[in-house]
Amino acid sequence: MPSVLARTFALLAIALGGHAPPAYAQNVGAGLMDASLVAFVNRSQRTLYIGFSPQPGRPAPFSWSPDCRRINGQVVLPPGQTCAVSVPPSAGASRFCAMENLLPPGKTPDCFAAQRDNLTIIEANFASREGCARLQDNPESLMRSCVWYDVNVSPEGCTNAEWSANLCAQSGGAAYNVPVQLFCAGQPTFTCQGPPATTGAKYPLKCGAPGADCVGGVDPACQQAYFFPMSTSGPNKYPASKPQPIARCPEGQKLFVIFPEGP
Repeated sequence: MPSVLARTFALLAIALGGHAPPAYAQNVGAGLMDASLVAFVNRSQRTLYIGFSPQPGRPAPFSWSPDCRRINGQVVLPPGQTCAVSVPPSAGASRFCAMENLLPPGKTPDCFAAQRDNLTIIEANFASREGCARLQDNPESLMRSCVWYDVNVSPEGCTNAEWSANLCAQSGGAAYNVPVQLFCAGQPTFTCQGPPATTGAKYPLKCGAPGADCVGGVDPACQQAYFFPMSTSGPNKYPASKPQPIARCPEGQKLFVIFPEGP
């Protein structure tokens, strides 16, 4: 299923921790220009394994900080620790995902398969200049880099029509395995937590209100994540005038991906 960010881009669009042993550090690329910084913070009591999948076919010389321990392409994030990655705009519409187990040797994470595997999806569209612009922006002050961000828990087979029919109850189950919060200073914060519902697609119960007229923040009555594609074209199109749960982290700001404790 295509990235929500890729489908809706035309509409626009935490914390400190300990350090992993530097002996296991692995950097990809160095001295990146005009890159966005994404920091992962594990506030849970379990070790998480972070995967990153840039947009297929796009050159993406991303660079993990030297204190990030990587095994089989996964970043090992123990409780209380922080790890950051610097990503250039060329990465395009990308995905991060977190797993609770290390993959077998020889297998690397594919966050574009997260819906199939029912993993919480952190979507990040790395962009520059016109790709960072919003309608109200001054064209004389285009950003050299930015990242559009959202949480996506929509099931693999979910469509606008399936959502209208039965809330995607038979579309493969929610893409959810761990709670997450996305934070960028001065921008909307998105928080999505369980426990999962026991019926239907088993969406997380503390993940906002899909289709609401407000997005982000601390109000649970606002949108916090994509529960379905919200496509503004085709059958059962979502109203283009309504907001969607996506925000822009501007040049010079850091996007925090926080994993809180809980189901």
